[in-house]
Amino acid sequence: MSRPAQFLRNTITEATYVELVQTLFRTLVPTFIIGVTFTGVAVFVSHGSSDSALILLAILGTVSVLTRVLILLYFREEAAVADLSVRRTHELERIFAAGYLLFAAIFGMFCARAFAVTPSETHELIIGMLVGYGAGVAAGIAYRPWISVTAIMLGVIPTTVVSFASADTMEQAVGLLLLVFLAGAIQSMLSRYRFAADGITMKHVFADLARSDVLTGLPNRVGLGERFNQATMLGRASGDLAVHCLDLDRFKPVNDSFGHPVGDLLLQAVSDRLTGTLRGSDFAARIGGDEFVVVHSGLKDSTEAELLAQRIVRVISEPYGIGDLTISIGTSVGFALLSDHGHSLEKLIAAADQALLEAKSSGGGCARSGGFLRLAA
Repeated sequence: MSRPAQFLRNTITEATYVELVQTLFRTLVPTFIIGVTFTGVAVFVSHGSSDSALILLAILGTVSVLTRVLILLYFREEAAVADLSVRRTHELERIFAAGYLLFAAIFGMFCARAFAVTPSETHELIIGMLVGYGAGVAAGIAYRPWISVTAIMLGVIPTTVVSFASADTMEQAVGLLLLVFLAGAIQSMLSRYRFAADGITMKHVFADLARSDVLTGLPNRVGLGERFNQATMLGRASGDLAVHCLDLDRFKPVNDSFGHPVGDLLLQAVSDRLTGTLRGSDFAARIGGDEFVVVHSGLKDSTEAELLAQRIVRVISEPYGIGDLTISIGTSVGFALLSDHGHSLEKLIAAADQALLEAKSSGGGCARSGGFLRLAA
């Protein structure tokens, strides 16, 4: 097995975990079906029975079914949101599990009690309900094995215990068949979980690749657009936003003199320096060749953008150690403010690019679009 495949089998990402938990809250229809089935069978089996434990379990089971339905109705919209946090996902999973496992325990005790105290002609009905319950668990919540395996064991094992305790050979055979069914269901659920987790993880991996520059790991144009949209939402609440555009001076001679492998290492080093220069709320993107964009949010005034632009020029211009080589390059920065140009990323990049050209034509440094030129120290 390849290392990536082995990784997928041993690990799930946070995004995969969230998506797997979200599937739990899409089970309203099967929950309703098993609830109606249980209530109908419980009424039929306990009707006329003098066994108080059986009647109590029938009532408790019906109440727990209603609890499960209410949980799904109340939380399903929240669980479906695209940006659900991992912390909230944990909480929702525990809420779902509490209702689901409560019903599983009551269901298992009811079936076992009915198998023990009701006439043999009702046993086929009980077995049919157990099989249907197991199929519902396997189909509905297999993607969270700790819930599904626990639930199916709580639901099935009590009846197998009662069956094996019977002196009737046929009932013992039924218990054995239930155990075989249980083992097969657990194996099937674990296999479904592994397959689904691998598939969802791969989906997220490819989605991340589509948003990232392969060489540097920075966001590409697609990732830049998505993260810019997030930053502008924050910027409206916490201040202005600046888009900085830069490319590298004397980068082409590096490629021509030392080859593209050295040029690639230099681009990676530049991206590392850029990332290390920024705050956690800001980010850099590589949009092609030696062209980079920096999004700087939460500005109180334009001087913060000017200071960052100057700092980028200084940091990028420091010498690089690439293998045995010492390489010096430079850069200029043009930036544009959201408050001057609006919320269009394309317009902000175009304005920042124009400012970059002005900076270069003036000998290098930093320039603000529509503003003044400030040469870097």
